[in-house]
Order: sequence, then C-alpha cells, then structure tokens
Amino acid sequence: MKDDQEPRREMQTEEAGLLDESDTSFPDISGNWNMTISFERNGSEGTTNARAIIKRDGPRIGMKVFAKDSDSKTILAHLGRNEIGSPVIHYMFAVEPKSLSSSSSGSYKGAAILEFDEYTGELSGHYWTSAFSKGSYTLFREDKDPKQGVDFSAVDVLLITALSVEYDAAKEAFQTTDGAAGVGKWDEVLTDPTAPYIVGTFLLNERKLFTVAIAKPTSMGGISTGPLATLLAERLKPKCLVMCGVCAGNPGEVGLGDVVVSKIVYQYDEGKKEGAEFHPDHRQAPVSRAWLHAAGELKADRLPSYGRLEQAQQRQWLLRQLHHGDDPARHPARARYFPKGEWREVVTELLESRLVELEEERMLLTAMGAAEVHQSLLLDVDSPERLPFEIVTGPIASGNAVVKDDKVWDWLSKMGQRKVVGIEMEAAAIAEAATLAGLDWIVIKGVMDHANWKKDDRYKSFAARASAETLRLFLMGRFEAAEQTIAV
Repeated sequence: MKDDQEPRREMQTEEAGLLDESDTSFPDISGNWNMTISFERNGSEGTTNARAIIKRDGPRIGMKVFAKDSDSKTILAHLGRNEIGSPVIHYMFAVEPKSLSSSSSGSYKGAAILEFDEYTGELSGHYWTSAFSKGSYTLFREDKDPKQGVDFSAVDVLLITALSVEYDAAKEAFQTTDGAAGVGKWDEVLTDPTAPYIVGTFLLNERKLFTVAIAKPTSMGGISTGPLATLLAERLKPKCLVMCGVCAGNPGEVGLGDVVVSKIVYQYDEGKKEGAEFHPDHRQAPVSRAWLHAAGELKADRLPSYGRLEQAQQRQWLLRQLHHGDDPARHPARARYFPKGEWREVVTELLESRLVELEEERMLLTAMGAAEVHQSLLLDVDSPERLPFEIVTGPIASGNAVVKDDKVWDWLSKMGQRKVVGIEMEAAAIAEAATLAGLDWIVIKGVMDHANWKKDDRYKSFAARASAETLRLFLMGRFEAAEQTIAV
C-alpha cells in the first residue's frame, strides 16, 4: 500500500496533475509559454506579464508560473472538453508571493479553467483565488508561433494604437504618396483574425530604413492592449515596441495639442483601497536613457502639424480661456500662441471691441464677449489643422477608466509623482510587454483634453496626428543613428 501512495503524493506537487488517460488526442502543450494575467483585487484592476512552464508526462500535467510579484505551482489538474469539444484544463494551484505587502498575507490557493484554441495555439481562461481576487489568463508559446505552420516575418518596429483615430493617424503619418520618406504600400496580415496588423517598409532616399507593423486591439485600455502587444512582440520579433495616440494633459504643464513623451510610465490605480483612502503601489517603468535623450532633442517645428496661429485664432483662444475661468496670461502655451509683441495687439483689439474689460489686474469677459464665445463653441467644432505645439517629456500615468475630474492632477501629485504630464489607459501595459520581451520602448501621445469638465473631442484628431508625426520623426532619428554607428 505504501508503494501505491508514493506516486499519488508525488502527483500533488508542481510537476503532476490528474488527466483523463483515455483522451489521447489532447494536444501537446509542454514547453515554455508567455503569459498575460488580467486581475481584479481589492477594488482595483490591472494586467501583468509572466512566464509559464508546462510539463506533461503521460497522464500527469503541471504548470509553474513566474511573475514579478509571485510564483505559482499546480496542485491538481484534470483534462476535459467543453460543450463544443475544445480541450479544457481544470486545475488548482498554490501562489507564493515574493514579498509580503499590505495587500497580501502570505501564500494562497486558486482554481482556473483554461481552454486550448486549436486554431491559434493559445491557452486562455479565467481564475479565482482564496485571496478574493479573480481575473483571466492568456498564454502563447515562447518556442514557436501560436498558429502552427504560419511564418510571421520579423519587423523592426511594432507600433500599437488603442483607437481607430490613432490607428488612422499613424498609418497616414508613416505613409508616403509622393516618393518621399515613408511607407509606399501597406500590406494587411490577416493570418490570425484575433491579431490583424498592417506592415510596410519605411524608405529614406530610396533605401530601407526600417520595417514597421501597426496594430490596434478591439477596445482601448491596458487589459486589451497588453495581450495584443505581447502576442505580436513574440510573433514579429521587433527591435522596439512603441505607441502613439491621445491622452489627457496636465493643464499646469501642457496645452491642448501639445505632445507628451514618456519619461516613465506607471499604473496609477494599482494598490490597496481602504474605505475612502487609497494606498498606491506604483511600479515605475523608465524609458532607456538613450531614448529619453533622443526624445529631448525633438523639435515640433519640423513637423507638418506645427504652425503659428492667425490673429482670429489667437482671439478665439484667449476668449475661450476666459470663458473657462482660466487666466490666459499664465497659460503654459501663451508664449507660443502669442510671439513677442502680439499679446498686446490682440488684447488691445478685444478691449476696443468691448469683448473684454479690465478689473484691477484681471481680464474679464463682457456680455458681448460671452456671446461670441458661445457662438464659437457651437460653430467652430473642427479640429485645428496646425498649432504651435510643444513636445514635452515627463511621467505618464495609466489607469483603467476615462477620467473627467478637475482634482485628478492634485491627487496624482500627492501619490508620488509631482509633475505627471499625461494620463491615459495603455502606456503601462506597453512598457510591461516591452520589458518582458527585452525591447526598447517609448509612448508618445498628443493632448486632446485636460481630464476636466471642459473635456470634448475637438482636439482629438489633431492630437492623434501630432503624436504620430512626432513618433515618426523620433524613429527616423533612432534608425539613422543606428546606421551611422554600424558604418563607423
């Protein structure tokens, strides 16, 4: 009896689990896997990446998972099939945190159901734990392409966007129609319908500078963006992972239409919530020093979307600032919108037209000025074509919800980053996917609003276009520098 019990005890370890021996058609899933974990715990949501090692030996199967904050091992596993016949694994596991924190009291257990997709070669499913957390897993092989038999050609740049307006802006910014620098022709790659992308060769002076693939998830946010970026990074073997698009900008640091470049990124809503108090657990991801230095050298006036404001635009901008209760003289973009000498000229004209008046040291809208602003808000809804925008580097904070709250910037400054320049939903997931794959990365986004009650979409298309143009200029500089280094 003792001899019979030893193997059974051994099967309860990380290398063993129970399988249905009669099902010999279950695919071979042994090997190394990349893994994206989406989680919900303590009222917060997020994503993280991990590595998994799966071993199958006859009727036994086990999986070890290695994540940044914890490791896990299989306690018991069982093979089955769902209602449409797809292979499914039901298993229990034990989690061992690598460090104890306020949100963890030590090791805990969980259960998961994973379905094997025989078309894509992926494992995915949901899990629940005794630590009152839940979420989903997505796994794809490290050692071969997720869809067996498909040859995914390597690219130099993997560019992820989150929205259709960002995707279209990136495609247009990197494309050329007159033989100048850019991609002459995009090819659609639809081999895997779950992760389509376009790919093209960026030419400079009729020579190849780099190849680029552009993709977007089915919805915005890190939960959708992270798995897509991780999957395509594994398939396409890029040299770098980048992102452009739109964000909310800190009104004390940037104006609408300005472009922010990530110095560091982090998930600002990751941590522990106790009643009305939130205790952040920020894991900052910095851009490489070389890339940050190169970003600091970018000049907006080299880009097609850059241009000075005409006097009518200056006038409307100033009136709108007053309408919103802001002081246009102290706005971070004022010096760019009104070059030397032009401020006095525009203010004088508004005073003479009785659209504004002075009260001590303040400028106020008159009834006539307010009427002109209201008319402009109703009629002038198109996005600007050109702006004297600025490129600013700084921290970008990612969250899981769209924000419309004037207090968010003060709240973020008290949470550890005094001068966050932008907030959005995907940058932290991009950094995590790039770090897991060992890639250089950067996130460049245009400011479409200030995450407050004045939030609208008027600057959205301009912000998407300006960020894509800035990313294009940045990548051209990086790959030209690489060529010069090789030549030396």
